[in-house]
Amino acid sequence: MNAVGSRRRPGGVFWRRSWLIFGCAWVAAAQAGDAPPVMVQSGPGRFEIAARDSAVAHALAVLADETWRALEGPLALPPGFSTPIYTRVGEGAEADGFRSAVEPGGVVTVRLAGSAARPGRNERRALVHGLLLRQAVTWHGAAPSVTAASWLVEAAVRWCETRRDPASIDAAKYAAAQHGAPTLAEIWAQGGAAGAEAERRGWGAFWLMSFLQTETTRMGEWPALVRALAAGEAEETALPEAFPGRFGTPADRELWWMTGWHHLRRIRSLPLLESAESRDEVAARVRFVFAQEEDDIVVPLRTVLAHAGEAIVAVELKRRGAELARLAPSLHPFYRNAALSLVAVFEAAGAKPALRDAALAQFEADWRDGDELAAATRAALDAEERRQRAPK
Repeated sequence: MNAVGSRRRPGGVFWRRSWLIFGCAWVAAAQAGDAPPVMVQSGPGRFEIAARDSAVAHALAVLADETWRALEGPLALPPGFSTPIYTRVGEGAEADGFRSAVEPGGVVTVRLAGSAARPGRNERRALVHGLLLRQAVTWHGAAPSVTAASWLVEAAVRWCETRRDPASIDAAKYAAAQHGAPTLAEIWAQGGAAGAEAERRGWGAFWLMSFLQTETTRMGEWPALVRALAAGEAEETALPEAFPGRFGTPADRELWWMTGWHHLRRIRSLPLLESAESRDEVAARVRFVFAQEEDDIVVPLRTVLAHAGEAIVAVELKRRGAELARLAPSLHPFYRNAALSLVAVFEAAGAKPALRDAALAQFEADWRDGDELAAATRAALDAEERRQRAPK
């Protein structure tokens, strides 16, 4: 976890790599007197971001990495695509501030009209839209029919938000109780509403995504639905095909959906990540990648803490500590202590070396405990499954 290397792996924040797509346009802009772009990669085969403001580029890379981790399970994402999602900031797009497209050859591009150093929902929506398009190309090629269903984009955006800020799901439940459940037709028509109605339909899409995943069995109904929607199939036909026997007639679909909606909004719990997901979230905050001349290197946490007095390091430690503190309620119990002790490490970065070393030792002990608990649980479950499958 603390090894130093020159090769880059997924999870880094400050990744840079040469970009050839749109290179000519950027060179022409530079020759015209504009500042050259900063190019950042969120991971191999993931997002490659170009922006003239380095703060914007790095902030979008952080958001892209966070979005990928949150959707890796629900969307069955690979470790990386053969070609990344090329994201360009500074070129005008549609009225909603971005435009995603499948270019000739299956290359997916996302163009943002502009962004801030603290990107929000619109920037995440653009990244999710591009991610769904790139997954669709992987499954179905660069066919004209491939698409990103608008309701699934909205659902995925809010899925990411609730994973980033678990307490926001309480607000969603309160809003659901106040405004009622949208029909499936209203959810699928995300573009036909604004203001409070758009929020109602957007959270309805989130609840529908959550409900369909809970209804999925080993037959893989939810992945089958996502794949069918990516091919451009209409929800009215894709849903009963993916969930046979449950979404037959329109009346059955609405009854089944309303039952699930009432059940989910009344559950008094926060979204809880699996142990593997929780481990990945903590590991991402302890991995530091910095540029050194022409290469990117992985810097050990202990070395980073030794440079906590430098402005860029101090800001990054503070940001990661705030993220972990916000994520802690949703982390699996196996790794929750490790997350909290890592927050303490970041807070002790400017303290005396003895206090800093003690905080780091506590984190390493909690991390080992989490790994041991996860391994013991897997072994016990595997043994029980073998026992049940053994011939009588």
